[in-house]
Amino acid sequence: VTVAENLQRYAQRHDPPLHALNIMGVLLGLCTSPLDMVAYSVAPQSVLAPFGMLSLILNFCVAHVHGDVFRQSDVFATLLVIAGSLTCVQSGAHGSDGPVLMPPAQTLLAYSVCIGIIAAILGSILAALRKVGGRADAFTNCLLGGVLGSSTLVAGKLIFASLVSEERTFFSVALAIIPLLTVAPVHIFVINRGYGRHPLVFMSPTLATCTMFCNVATGCLLYHEIPSQPVYFAIGVIALGYGVFSLRTFGHDSERRGNDNGDHCGNPEAQLCNNNDAE
Repeated sequence: VTVAENLQRYAQRHDPPLHALNIMGVLLGLCTSPLDMVAYSVAPQSVLAPFGMLSLILNFCVAHVHGDVFRQSDVFATLLVIAGSLTCVQSGAHGSDGPVLMPPAQTLLAYSVCIGIIAAILGSILAALRKVGGRADAFTNCLLGGVLGSSTLVAGKLIFASLVSEERTFFSVALAIIPLLTVAPVHIFVINRGYGRHPLVFMSPTLATCTMFCNVATGCLLYHEIPSQPVYFAIGVIALGYGVFSLRTFGHDSERRGNDNGDHCGNPEAQLCNNNDAE
């Protein structure tokens, strides 16, 4: 996953952009998704989650390749994100031993409408911030990526539920595939856009945090997955929120780097300049 993220960022930051390398990074990211599904089906989340957090550390190690600038405080912020994530995983809802069931039709319809409205609002904000950039654009990109990522997971569960259903038909399985085919391409485009415009030392932990929060929310709403230890889970959420908020402080330095490389604020695809650059 880390290699895929860095390939996409490097390809889009290169002058001229390396479109073939960017596509390779996207395809590599797609290949990791089935592997993640297999891994999480044979091993507990508490065992696999720490390995997933290694990507945050690796992104710090290769940040200089992309010219990204970060402060020492960002290391502490990332450690907070990791600690908060592990706390949430340990105190979250326990997996079910039975097969994944299809949520009620009315619940799915309400969920789909809400996701559509939220995605439309966040997409409109991203479009408005296209030439502005900065931390607001990066955070909105992560929010939309988290919402779409969680929706992709739900769409995958719907396919599995339709396959194991005793009343399955070819039409029901084909109908269950449509949400995944609709949401997944948009999700890929959104995260690819974010990797090209913003430092991975911000995008990776913030996107992971937003995705986890969205997964927790959808688990509660659709599958009644309630955290087993609410107090510890709340502590983890606070650590995650504070860590992500602290990561936002490096935005000024990272975005100023664009001027040093000859990028200009009028170039929406470059690392956009912050409004405070004039200072």
